Amino acid sequence: MDKIVQYLTNNFGQTFTNGTKKEIADIINALSREEIGELRYRLFNEARRLELTNGGQQALFWLQNCFDLIGEYKFSMHRVLFSPGTYILESISDLLKQTQKTLDICVFTITDERLASDIFDCFQRGIKVRIITDDDKMYDHGSVIKDLYNTGIPIKIDHSQYHMHHKFGIIDSRIVFTGSFNWTYSASKHNQENLLITTNFDIVSQYSEQYEILWKEMFRL
Repeated sequence: MDKIVQYLTNNFGQTFTNGTKKEIADIINALSREEIGELRYRLFNEARRLELTNGGQQALFWLQNCFDLIGEYKFSMHRVLFSPGTYILESISDLLKQTQKTLDICVFTITDERLASDIFDCFQRGIKVRIITDDDKMYDHGSVIKDLYNTGIPIKIDHSQYHMHHKFGIIDSRIVFTGSFNWTYSASKHNQENLLITTNFDIVSQYSEQYEILWKEMFRL
């Protein structure tokens, strides 16, 4: 973050949104919501300091440019996908491959070994992985739940005559994907399905809260 503040301060008085170094853009893109807030706070204080030496209007112009730059390069994703076809499968797979810290999965069933392999790869990379799934569906032909459990991944299930029918996942506490899509071969090859991917903070927060509620209520495999 120090590098960003220094870069922006060095460009005081300039419009730099179109000529930003890729290194700076990549750093901003990797920041969490909390870090973005801290960065804005530091830039505001820097603008107050610059105001004393360079004039209020110019400092305000610089601060607005800084905030515009953050808005341009901060991490954001909002997509809606549909199947049949491999587009949803490939998009989920790409998200799992880019996971850096945590992966919370809450899905009705998992029989697609391609996605199971991506989950296991996350676990091997040191990602904190948790899975919630339906107790009945884990006994379906082709279910990979027991295999994932045997690798050491924490898994919880319901014990109910009804189904744990959710289909959503949370990545690094900043991406949610949800929709009708089941993690099965049929879902990507034949079924009419949908998937929404978003980084909207309020939506991610609500899904995260619900996941923790479910995790406490469910039973360990």
